[in-house]
Amino acid sequence: MNAGPDVPGRVEITARALTSLARAVAAERLGAPAKRVRVGLGDASGALSLDITGPIAAGDDIVGRSTRVAEEVKGRVGDLTGRRVGSAHIELTGIVREHESRTR
Repeated sequence: MNAGPDVPGRVEITARALTSLARAVAAERLGAPAKRVRVGLGDASGALSLDITGPIAAGDDIVGRSTRVAEEVKGRVGDLTGRRVGSAHIELTGIVREHESRTR
């Protein structure tokens, strides 16, 4: 990714940094601890693809929420990185209850 015309050089974001950023965004949107969320990066016809695995906070309409979370993660990761995110696939591994997400 190139910087603006007035700034010499360029900025590169490593795959590790992208993965960490996407994990943090996904965990926040899922309502789960980041340590329980995994993100894999891939290519979707030149755009970034995200494979997200983790639990979701307990509540109503988990399927509907997970669909919204996928769209929110795509948008937020794209906004933060300046990259086009073509897809986000979420595999739910469980439910996080309120007492699990609190800091002790």
